[in-house]
Amino acid sequence: MLKKSPGNSKIHRLRIIALQESDFSQGNRLTLGRPLMHNLEDAELLPSMQHGSRPSRLCISVVLNKVISMEIHRYLKKPRAYLENDATGCYDRIVNPLILLCLRKLGASQFFNAALAQTWEGTTHKIKTLYGISTEQYTNAMDCLLYGPGQGSTIGPLLWLLCFLLIHNSLSSEIPRILISSATSGTNRRSLCR
Repeated sequence: MLKKSPGNSKIHRLRIIALQESDFSQGNRLTLGRPLMHNLEDAELLPSMQHGSRPSRLCISVVLNKVISMEIHRYLKKPRAYLENDATGCYDRIVNPLILLCLRKLGASQFFNAALAQTWEGTTHKIKTLYGISTEQYTNAMDCLLYGPGQGSTIGPLLWLLCFLLIHNSLSSEIPRILISSATSGTNRRSLCR
């Protein structure tokens, strides 16, 4: 467990990092993560607004674009509304069966999917802290399902990107998502998600 904020040991400010066997982690990255990511890029299946977890895209570019956009609107004295989403704890909210279907659709082998599903289903979790490894453990069970590959997984970013892709593709570009009314001019502005 790592502290998100130095000096703050409150339980909701600790992040559990999944330490996985090195060969398993590297195998996932080399056999699934990298090839699938390159295939998604080559097929242009990823939305242009997505910068995280993509090769040749810097996360800082998003910040720079935002600052420049704000400066342009400040200079032109035009009102502007921004909406930002941070998928907090997203790796722990990936629905494993749904992601396995996505992987099959994108060409992952049935053998790989079965191996990944069995690994997620049969993994036993313990907590390692400064005081040692816990004697208590937990695992995936029908009455308490565990989701996602865990923080620290080499394919976690790719799996979340697939979830984001599902969310993005399910939104129609024809339907306005936000209607903003100007308080001074009485005009309305429709804003789309894309």
